[in-house]
Amino acid sequence: MSSLMAESKLAMLAGGGHARVLLDTLESMGHHVSVVLDPFIAIGQHIYGVPVVGDENWLMGTSTSEFMLVNGVGSQPRSMLRKNVYDHAKQHGFTFATVVHSTTVIGREVILLEGAQVMAGTILQCSTRIGINTLINTGARIDHDCEVGDHAFIGPGTILCGGVRVEKQAYIGAGAVVLPGIVIGAGSIVGAGAIVTRDVEKGTLMMGNPAVKRGCV
Repeated sequence: MSSLMAESKLAMLAGGGHARVLLDTLESMGHHVSVVLDPFIAIGQHIYGVPVVGDENWLMGTSTSEFMLVNGVGSQPRSMLRKNVYDHAKQHGFTFATVVHSTTVIGREVILLEGAQVMAGTILQCSTRIGINTLINTGARIDHDCEVGDHAFIGPGTILCGGVRVEKQAYIGAGAVVLPGIVIGAGSIVGAGAIVTRDVEKGTLMMGNPAVKRGCV
C-alpha cells in the first residue's frame, strides 16, 4: 500500500460486488474506507457501514491530498469502465491505493504499480510485475518472472506459468491456464477455463482446450 495511506483518507469509487470485496480486503489490511462514491446508490445509504456520499463529482470539492482512491469498479470483457474511472480521477490529480489482501503470498522482487489490486488467496512468485490499475482476482497463481500489463484482468483461479507476459487491457477469464513464456496480446480476451499453449495476438478472442481463436475483440 502506498505510503500516502498514512496521510490520506480512503474513498471507494463504486459500491457493487467488487467494491464490497475490496472493503473486506482493506479491513484485513487494517484500513478503513471513509466514503463510497456511486451515482447509482442513494446518498445516505451505507455499505458495510461506510456512507454513500455522492458520485465522483463529490471529490471535486476535496483536496487531492485528503483522499486516496480505491477503484471499486469490477472488470468485464470489452468494458472500458474500470479504466475510464481510473483515468478520469488521475486527470484531476488523485492517487489510487494499491490493495493486497493479507492472505496473498508474495515472493521476492515483486513489483506492484499504482492502483493494482490483489485479492484473497493469490500467489505472486518472485520477479513478477503487476501493472497500473490491474486486477488479480481471488486465488490466482502468478509464477516467477511474469508481467501483467496496465488495466489487465486476471480471473479467479487463473494460472500464469513462469515467464508469461500479459499485455495492457487483456482479460483472462476464471480458471484459465497460460503455459510458460506465452504472450497474451493487448486487449485480448482468454475465455474461462481455456488452456493457452501459444502466443495470443493483440485483440483476439481465445477459447477452449487447447485455446483457439474464436474471433476478434
